[in-house]
Amino acid sequence: MKNLLFLFIWTVSHSVIAQLDYESFIGESGKISFSKEYSYANLYDYEVNASKEDSVITRKLSSTIPEGLLTERYAAEIMERERDSTSFEILLKSRLLVDINSDRLCFIKYSTRLNDKETEEQIFKTVRRENKWNVNVENDEETALLEQIFKEISVEMFFEIFNDRDNPDYPELNELKPQIKNENGAIDIKKLATIITENNSIFPKNE
Repeated sequence: MKNLLFLFIWTVSHSVIAQLDYESFIGESGKISFSKEYSYANLYDYEVNASKEDSVITRKLSSTIPEGLLTERYAAEIMERERDSTSFEILLKSRLLVDINSDRLCFIKYSTRLNDKETEEQIFKTVRRENKWNVNVENDEETALLEQIFKEISVEMFFEIFNDRDNPDYPELNELKPQIKNENGAIDIKKLATIITENNSIFPKNE
């Protein structure tokens, strides 16, 4: 009886994870610019939903969403997990969405974990064109800067930079914010990349 109860709980909990709708996750919007201000910029911390269940992927998802394309990259490892030979997981950290011209770019910060050993954080890039997500994102100066910045600083730091009001907990960042934003109050990614390089110690990668 206990074994049946355990199996039921395990099945229900894994069904919840499998059915999460990543397209419905709403992050925090902010203003970002390169040569001009982006019409849309949104940052999402995967750990804020569903008691952190949305941050762990253990099975293949639909390839119609960026997270699903990421699972395709690790299809072999996921298949091995399903055969109970490994304990493989994709650990989602955060997601940055930016509209550049007619494309929507998605940057996913993530790591993987195999038998309790976690890798370093990586960035997975996809682009949506004509309502279809693809992994082939051109690595020009603009996307390279966005990837560099997103990898180097935490979600918390991004939110602090977005925020027009100064936070007394971050006095050094408060002094730098006027140098990071342009006249319209949008984050200038060229300036931010330079500031991060010159002041790396005040931009922790993790919360």
